[in-house]
Amino acid sequence: MTSTNFKAVEIQPCFNRDVLRDLADKATTARLDLEAWAEGENIQYEVSKPQDRTIGQRVGTEESDIDLQILQASAAGNVGALREWIARLSAAPNAGDLFTRIFLATISEAPDESLRTILESGLVDINAEDDINERNCLHEAAIYGKDSVLDYGLSHGVDLARLDVYGRVPLHYACLRGRLAMVEKLVAAGPNTIDMKDHDNFTPLIHSIVRHRVECVRLLLAHNARIDPQSEADHIPLNLACQHESIEVATMLLERNAKLLPDAEGLFPQHLVARSTQKADLLLLLRQHGADLNQRDKLYQWTPLFHAASEGRVECLRALLESGADPEALDEKGLTAMYYATWEGHLECMDLLWERTSYRRANRRTSRLGAVVPPHSQMNAMDITPEEPMPTEGDGIPDLSLPPPIIPLRRYGHNFLDTKTFIAINFDGGARAIQFFNEARYPAARLTISSKTSDLIPRNLMLPIQEDSRSVYFQVDNLSTFAVDFEIFPTFGSKVIAKSVALPDVFRAVESSSGTCCLPLFDPRLRSVGQIKFNFQVIKPYEGTPLEITQFATYWKATSALDDHSGLVTGSSLSGDYLRLTVQLTRDGIPVIYPSYFVPYDSLDVSLSQLNSDVLPKLGLAGSVLHSDGTSVFDSADVLAWKDRLSGSIFLLRDVLTAMPPHINLNLHILYPSPSENVEWGISSNIDINSFIDALLTEVFNHARALRNLSPELSRSIVFSSFNPNVCTALNWKQPNFPVLLCNSLGSPNGQGTSIKESARLAQMNNFMGLTCSARILQMVPALIGTIKQAGLVLVSDASKEAPPPAQQPSGSAAAGWAMMPEGVNGIMKTNGVLRFNESIDM
Repeated sequence: MTSTNFKAVEIQPCFNRDVLRDLADKATTARLDLEAWAEGENIQYEVSKPQDRTIGQRVGTEESDIDLQILQASAAGNVGALREWIARLSAAPNAGDLFTRIFLATISEAPDESLRTILESGLVDINAEDDINERNCLHEAAIYGKDSVLDYGLSHGVDLARLDVYGRVPLHYACLRGRLAMVEKLVAAGPNTIDMKDHDNFTPLIHSIVRHRVECVRLLLAHNARIDPQSEADHIPLNLACQHESIEVATMLLERNAKLLPDAEGLFPQHLVARSTQKADLLLLLRQHGADLNQRDKLYQWTPLFHAASEGRVECLRALLESGADPEALDEKGLTAMYYATWEGHLECMDLLWERTSYRRANRRTSRLGAVVPPHSQMNAMDITPEEPMPTEGDGIPDLSLPPPIIPLRRYGHNFLDTKTFIAINFDGGARAIQFFNEARYPAARLTISSKTSDLIPRNLMLPIQEDSRSVYFQVDNLSTFAVDFEIFPTFGSKVIAKSVALPDVFRAVESSSGTCCLPLFDPRLRSVGQIKFNFQVIKPYEGTPLEITQFATYWKATSALDDHSGLVTGSSLSGDYLRLTVQLTRDGIPVIYPSYFVPYDSLDVSLSQLNSDVLPKLGLAGSVLHSDGTSVFDSADVLAWKDRLSGSIFLLRDVLTAMPPHINLNLHILYPSPSENVEWGISSNIDINSFIDALLTEVFNHARALRNLSPELSRSIVFSSFNPNVCTALNWKQPNFPVLLCNSLGSPNGQGTSIKESARLAQMNNFMGLTCSARILQMVPALIGTIKQAGLVLVSDASKEAPPPAQQPSGSAAAGWAMMPEGVNGIMKTNGVLRFNESIDM
């Protein structure tokens, strides 16, 4: 044989998306056909080139029928029938190939007696391998737990180091499945395989750690399995044990002097523990073996404290602080761990970090909000835009050259619904949104969301769904015909592997404007393979007559960037004082002013949303601000006087708007129970959000028109706000005239701990005017001010729940209860119930 009969071939990875898609489609189709065939369906295969077929089972031939009958006899343990087939076919020229193929195929399900019968026939090539997966009998025995086959193969010298298509030897599979007895036999017979790596660079020890096979780990370590990497591409056993929260494995590795090394992401074991587990035992174990708890990672220069704070690992955070971890350490951005705990909404972690630095409070400047602010000497480094020293020339004269001017872009109002209906679909983070009953079958996939009744381009989301792609929005003309298709594809394929549909009944929102939906996922053969879960909100256009934009001026906001979702807010129409009025609806849908969900009556707390408006006067709960002729009973132009006048009773919103002088600006703060409040306090509303907001806007619009009828110059500035994000979303989409502020509850006495990150994301996605955040939070983490404002949001500091400072002005004065505006914020809500904006936000 000459060398011209051979051709050298170099195999290269494929990066062509079209080729990958075609291969993925073929694989998906083949898998579905095989599943159908396995369940007894009559599947016909078309073979274009029979001459190219390799040795294997012939489909659609007499030989394939024989193969099938022998397979069935072997799997059923029908030894008599099996012996008859052996006797009939033993003299056939291909008997060896046939029974070798049958033997390898039935190791997974045949009983030991059937396998022994086939082996005793002498027709099996015990060293043979499967043509496709390249596995020999030892691989199959380790996968399916066939000790008799393993013993037979070992006694007949089958290659222990033979690699299958995944680069794995039998020992890999024994460790994967946790078959301790097999691991012991394989290690004893082939000690050279103990550190072999598969195509994923996983050794048997790594597989045992990842699959929590503790006894296998113990056995491998007893046989001196390698515990430290040889190259940067190798996985580090100790790091994986820490990541998978296995203190037993970590203890065994540390007792054998495993090194504390960074992984491919630059994370040390202490970082992985701090972000992966709530228990501190493993962290303390690492410290006992020399781990530096102030070690910075090589990714963001984070210490373990940062990881624990960012992920909300309270016990690890407490253990780190008690072990002397520095709570004032700064990362590469100049931010502290407290910043990330607050940004992610982990209030308990934030309080622990704050308490640890409390001893420095005496050395800090007095807060402009009337409380002592404890920024330490390094806290100023957290500012997003620190002051830079003025550059000077050689002779000491400062450079007076000015930067190019920034021309702010002013936007009036915001997008709103005219005739279309707005539908928001929101997925929970991580893997909770889409779950497969067999996760291993769908390792990489993407979700396509589309609707045949909407002109929206189909949206592709990689699974698991990431934070920045958790929301999908539709605007539709007809809600009664709107349906959403959810289709799951392989990452690079175009064949559907699972599908579901949300029918119009889900979104009709007859009784509620929002809800949660869980739908089954079906494969192409209509078998349930998983589920998809999402929250939704339906916002309908305002049912009444909106304010004409050409006649009623809208608010405006100027930003330093062309993108409305980013850039510093440089100007706004908001300025001066706004009296906060808390608005909710009675059972019959009448907007009233009262600051609490519950009204005290005869030693009982009665839910206001369950009372009709005509009952309030009969119970003595209603107040009045109008005479019978419609004139105001309270003749005052003072904001605080009106606040005192409206306290203690329930007032109709329309009456207050009529009686109050137009120059008094209003912050209408909306109370509508969230699902968590409904569960915790038993509060519910019989009125859905769409009807609620329509009733509120009707009163506000009627008031605006009434003022315009009195005089073209008369108008009242109004700002809406609420802790309920669904309320804010509906308010913003139903009208363009008035701004909306989303209130963040983190740090409030009864807050549910919504993260500031999530509130900022919602505000940006829905074009809210800005955020209201707890003054306490902003004092503790001043760097949040810059982050929120750089997102293109107005920021209000809410000090309404803070302890008031000692009175230095008469209580009746307009400035009573006021302190200086905190640096960087655009407005402040004080304990006197008045929201004060800067006289000008212009920079």
